[in-house]
Amino acid sequence: MGVERAIRYAFDLARARRGHLTLVHKTNVLTFSGDLWGRTFEEVAADYPDVETAYNHVDAACIYFVDSPERYDVIVTDNLFGDILTDLGGAVSGGIGLASSANLNPERTGPSMFEPVHGSAPDIAGKGLANPTAAILSGAMMLDFLGEDAAAGRIRAACADPDTQLDGTVATGDAIAERVQG
Repeated sequence: MGVERAIRYAFDLARARRGHLTLVHKTNVLTFSGDLWGRTFEEVAADYPDVETAYNHVDAACIYFVDSPERYDVIVTDNLFGDILTDLGGAVSGGIGLASSANLNPERTGPSMFEPVHGSAPDIAGKGLANPTAAILSGAMMLDFLGEDAAAGRIRAACADPDTQLDGTVATGDAIAERVQG
């Protein structure tokens, strides 16, 4: 079942991080799909007694993203709510131009995809204006997924350094690469 696979992966990720997982849905309105997610979440939680769990309705989660984002570590939800939350998360953390994303195949039986949240920006294509940070952070997510945690950490640290956020695609990319290399 796809829902169980997604929830198990989220529990594994939470266990490897801060040990906290939040299910976000809208069970008071979407009773059938919400029940499937909620029931599956509770069943899988029994296998992860070391992971603290929480539930938020998606509208409340949007408020918390803005006024107390530190309450979250790992969130599991369906595609609709995930799309809304990732756009909001990107906006409140500096803009979707800095946000990376992943579509994961947890079983690794097929490819996973890592990409920036932003679109192709055809209006600035070829002008050297696009900030490559989101694409570079997507590469860090891929390295995390492949178990290359140290390399991913170096990339994230370089991207977080304000001195690497320059004007222009090449200048920013070069500054990040230089910082990663040490």
